[in-house]
Amino acid sequence: MMSSRRVATELNSLLDKAIVVRLINNKIYYGNLSSYELSPFILTLTNAKDNDNNTYYKVILNGNSITEILVKSSPIFDPKEFADLVTKELNLRAGDVKVYEEAGVLVILDRIKVSENGVEGSGPMAQRIYDLYNDYINKKKKGS
Repeated sequence: MMSSRRVATELNSLLDKAIVVRLINNKIYYGNLSSYELSPFILTLTNAKDNDNNTYYKVILNGNSITEILVKSSPIFDPKEFADLVTKELNLRAGDVKVYEEAGVLVILDRIKVSENGVEGSGPMAQRIYDLYNDYINKKKKGS
């Protein structure tokens, strides 16, 4: 995978997440990553705050002035871990569950998609997966 695709994958996983951006002038912005562009490199933060405690609805940052992008919290949903749980609990074959770690998604039986946003699909199997997902997320939240 080309490094620019890896960066895009990493940034995609951070969309709508809280990040910290440090600039070359030592100014720091805290906010939710709402969008980005790789060429030229630009980040957009919403509900942002700077290190002087000023708040902003939206901040657009030139990538040339960014020295660091920091993420304080790790994601709750781990697609590989959840795939193992689903395979075990529902007695599915490993081939029935496809994990796309870079996208943070797993697809079950080619018709049910699970990500940190929840379960997409319908029917009795989707309902069972939805119940497992809710238990999994609740346990992960209690553990953190």
